[in-house]
Amino acid sequence: MFQPTWEVENLHRLVSEYFPVTGVLDDGGRPAFTVQLPPDSKARFLGLRRRLQATGLLPLLRRRVDRAVLAFMPQPPRGRWRWQINLLLFVLTIGTTFLAGYGMGSIAGAPGSAPDAVASGIAFSTSLLLILVVHEMGHKLVSMAHGIDASLPYFLPMTPPIGTMGAIIVTREPAPNRDALLDLGASGPIAGFLVALGVIILGLSRSFVLDPSAVHNQLLVNYPDPLLVQWLTRLVVRPQDGQLILMHPILFAGWIGLLVTSINLLPASMLDGGHVVRAIFGARRHRLISFAAVAAALALRYWLMAVLLLVFLLRLRRDHPGPLDDVSPLSRSRLLVALILLGIFVVSVVPVDITPVRF
Repeated sequence: MFQPTWEVENLHRLVSEYFPVTGVLDDGGRPAFTVQLPPDSKARFLGLRRRLQATGLLPLLRRRVDRAVLAFMPQPPRGRWRWQINLLLFVLTIGTTFLAGYGMGSIAGAPGSAPDAVASGIAFSTSLLLILVVHEMGHKLVSMAHGIDASLPYFLPMTPPIGTMGAIIVTREPAPNRDALLDLGASGPIAGFLVALGVIILGLSRSFVLDPSAVHNQLLVNYPDPLLVQWLTRLVVRPQDGQLILMHPILFAGWIGLLVTSINLLPASMLDGGHVVRAIFGARRHRLISFAAVAAALALRYWLMAVLLLVFLLRLRRDHPGPLDDVSPLSRSRLLVALILLGIFVVSVVPVDITPVRF
């Protein structure tokens, strides 16, 4: 049923200041309006969103059949974020990543390796957390810029050898439009990638190059190199054919940073890549691409992420909510950002094919 007449009239009057109204609908007991879309509909919608903040309503602009419909939803209450929980998880993650780095220790007599297990733990933890903090703060700052209520990062500690499952940020409301949704998805991977780039260069400069004869009859772990690491290795280390790179803990942190970036850029569900795909292609194609991303995760041996995505897509049946304004087109500049993200994914992605090798 409709809301009281005075409320419908007030909403009609307010909406008419921003869009030409062509009709009134009953949207599940709430008033909705069919509207015409001027060329500057994106800016008009943002203006209407600001005006509605005092009413406790959020506008929703959707295309239904051949009509643009402006509906409304209650504005979620502001999040009562408990920073103490964020701090506790961050401190725990410092501890678990330190233990992961400590476990790497150092190889006696190997110039360029960490001088001892404690230094190894500090180097690894500091480098990895720097990448993750910058990644998450990229999301946080973009959320603030677009007026999205978002939490501080929740870091996820786990047992060694990695020490963390990354971090997440919780948002209480959808992005205002497709541009903002893409910005939200792109900001973290780009920021984290830039830091990981510096971390990898530093880690390579401190890593040790050795001939296989130097590790005769020793068991080492072989990590596949993403394209970026391959290129930077040739540029910074310049190993001869057949030589091995003994990874410094800082380099391993950079390697994990690229892995986290590539996983986040999988075009599925509510991952960063999922936000980008939803902004570009819309709801229906986003769901189809999400299932393709699950297949890619399986091929890359991202077993845990593949399972979580399948649970999210099939068991929970949670679709991406999309932005508030899901009608106004994406800006061309955001398509360029999407291409940059595709490039970052290509040079960062690596299958988790970690094998012990005896020399």
